[in-house]
Amino acid sequence: MDSMPLIPFLGSSVPESLILYYMVLVLVGQNESLRFIISLSLITSLFSYIIRAIPMIFGIHSILQVILMVILLNSFLKLPWLIAFAVMILSSVILGLTEGIFVPFLAWVFSLELQQILTDPLLRMLFTLPHVIFLAVLTHMIRKRQFRVPLIARILEVNCETAKRTRKQQTYLIALCLIQALMLVLLKISFYAYSSSVYISLTLDNLVEISIFVLMVAALATIFVANYLLQVIEREARLETELHYVRERHNLNLRVQVERHDFYNHLTAIYGYVKEGHYAQAEAYIGNLYETVRHIESLLKIYPPELAAILSVKQEEAKTRGIRFHWKVNVQGTTLPLSPEDLTHLTGNLLDNALDAAKANCTPIVDLSLTCNKLGLELTVSNNGNPIPQSYKQNIYILGYTTKDVKQHSGLGLYIIQQIIDRYAGQLELKEPENYSGVEFVAYIPWSN
Repeated sequence: MDSMPLIPFLGSSVPESLILYYMVLVLVGQNESLRFIISLSLITSLFSYIIRAIPMIFGIHSILQVILMVILLNSFLKLPWLIAFAVMILSSVILGLTEGIFVPFLAWVFSLELQQILTDPLLRMLFTLPHVIFLAVLTHMIRKRQFRVPLIARILEVNCETAKRTRKQQTYLIALCLIQALMLVLLKISFYAYSSSVYISLTLDNLVEISIFVLMVAALATIFVANYLLQVIEREARLETELHYVRERHNLNLRVQVERHDFYNHLTAIYGYVKEGHYAQAEAYIGNLYETVRHIESLLKIYPPELAAILSVKQEEAKTRGIRFHWKVNVQGTTLPLSPEDLTHLTGNLLDNALDAAKANCTPIVDLSLTCNKLGLELTVSNNGNPIPQSYKQNIYILGYTTKDVKQHSGLGLYIIQQIIDRYAGQLELKEPENYSGVEFVAYIPWSN
């Protein structure tokens, strides 16, 4: 494809390999001897010389060279595969872009054709030096200032297991984004090489094949990136909900401690009413105190505690918004067919939707019933808001779809509910409540085998 005597080829290939390895070492914050880097560069350049002598589609030899360099980084520098892959692609993209700017510019300055430069061994070596020297100086300055790409630096420094999993996911994201950039650089170089007739072997059919390959890889990378971002959005929504209910659980325990602490004060107040003969006030005071204690006691008896916390939150929210909220929980035993976290997300999202929908009625009502027995778990949440039109029922579970104000609602609630139910092979039914007109969701989670 690109035949050239060995010595002139090494004269242009070795400097580029040197600067690639140098950039990688600076990006990951490692130091190696110059002799070691030169040895790796010679191995890489000899490999590149050999594969360039093999007939193949334009650009494939560059991809194979990147793969070899990733293998060398993992074998000799002990870099993890994903990190080696990410930093090598980043360095290759930087080198490709710099070369694509410098060589045509210098060819224009010296009034030379690009084909003349690439076919003349001496010119090829000379025109390789400017962008290599530029990158070497730039990389040296970055090294002196000890600057590192923040995301790569954070990926290399984490130690705990959770952070390692996050590092792996972030590295995947970096690699996918860089693959897209590399594919665009390859496509740009291919079009330029074809239009300037630099490589005779690069035909229109080859260019079409390269374009198809680049577009397919870029499309796949985009799909994976979108999937990763979707997982991040879901995880953030789940964590935000869990944090909210953990705080409310803490507040519930705090309320119990406050009631215990104030018990003496309550007794003093009751004694004062009785002593003064204000029996009606004493009865009312005892009634209010009993209702408060009974409410807290009923919440504390609920298993799991996370469910009690979320019911307490929604009870207060409904009271503030003037919504009549009734709930009934009957859980037999201390085991559930789903995790407490998923039960919290399921209940919380259904109640959020019900409380929002009930506002459409002048006397809003929300009812919740949860039963767990030998058959499984059944959760029913209903409200007397406006019924959902038939045309909307097929779309309400789609990610991002909402019938409310898009500025205030993300359209994630019912999507998350459906994901949880599907995970446990359950069912979700949408129907109208028996006692009033409105909307009722019934979720059923069976016991897993």
